[in-house]
Amino acid sequence: MKRRNKIYYVNPMSYNNLGLYDYSLLSNIKNVSVSYFCNLLYDQKKLPNKTYRFYSYSNKKGIFKIISYFISQLQLIFFSIKNPPAIIHFQWLKIPSMDYYVLKILRRFSNHLILTAHNVLPHNSGEIYFKSYAKIYQTVNTIIVHAENTKQELIEKFSISSNKIVVIPHGVLDLSYEIDHESVRVKVTEIRKELKIKDKIVFSVLGGLNEYKGINLIVDTWKNKKLSENKNIQLLIAGSGSVEKVSELAKTDNVHIENRYLTDVEFLAFLRISDFVLLPYKAISQSGVLLSALSEHKRVIVTDVGGLKDPFKFGKIGYVLKEYSVSELKSAILKASETAKEYPKDTVWNEIEMFYNWSTIGSETKDVYVSILGL
Repeated sequence: MKRRNKIYYVNPMSYNNLGLYDYSLLSNIKNVSVSYFCNLLYDQKKLPNKTYRFYSYSNKKGIFKIISYFISQLQLIFFSIKNPPAIIHFQWLKIPSMDYYVLKILRRFSNHLILTAHNVLPHNSGEIYFKSYAKIYQTVNTIIVHAENTKQELIEKFSISSNKIVVIPHGVLDLSYEIDHESVRVKVTEIRKELKIKDKIVFSVLGGLNEYKGINLIVDTWKNKKLSENKNIQLLIAGSGSVEKVSELAKTDNVHIENRYLTDVEFLAFLRISDFVLLPYKAISQSGVLLSALSEHKRVIVTDVGGLKDPFKFGKIGYVLKEYSVSELKSAILKASETAKEYPKDTVWNEIEMFYNWSTIGSETKDVYVSILGL
């Protein structure tokens, strides 16, 4: 069976930030032909790639969501049988136990399978999917990760050869490129007036509120009187998530909670009024919130997991926790409040932007494709 140098780039979850990731990467992969298989909800700018909107499960509920996803994967299989590609590059897998068998079948009709492991295991899943991903990682030919820490974790957890893993950074997610900046400016003014934070140092928790992101640790830490009764600082919690513990800070004077879905304008406005973004994740490979914060030159407080510490090699842009504990996070927040006027130099942000530059990342991804194709 003759296979041309076709490359299929597949992301069933290509909407919201994941759609922005695809757009940023694919628009910077030059001089190779890549077909894009995405979700009906993909809403970024149109790409020059041939685009197939195979995935519509997002609009379904319950068992119909699973059935829809299964049908879409069958559609991808039949398409690959009829038009065999040299490479199929998956960005995300929605149902690992099912997707393992999909990958096994696709290996018969494609020379090479690539999986970008954005996370070693799905968030908040514990070890439930360990066996499924152990088989998936053995089935694909190449695994792309975003940080050296993630590569080491894969090697240690799944006994994967280091030669099989390629480290390519996750680029900065710039939400501002197609947002109405006047709307953001107005929203920033509204928030500052509502919260009365003109002279306060703002620490923020933005995006999805989940336990793996350390929200419980943040709540427990802020209960300490040195923080909760400190009139010079403000904690902003803004994002969706059913984390009951957040309500424990509802009556704290220097805490504002917006427990709901944020529009891009709202997210960017909340980010822009922040001095430090809190990212004490329990486990992560790379964080979209971190990359959005970096695009706005915001300082961060992070744990040493995944690629969260990577930008610190260019300069001090906040604090890295030595351990996952209330005392350590409290200490970092107090230090940050004392040093809030000590901004990193422009050269630090310039070097960070170069490291997370999509043009470089696109070129490195293309090099992976080219080495496989033997061009």
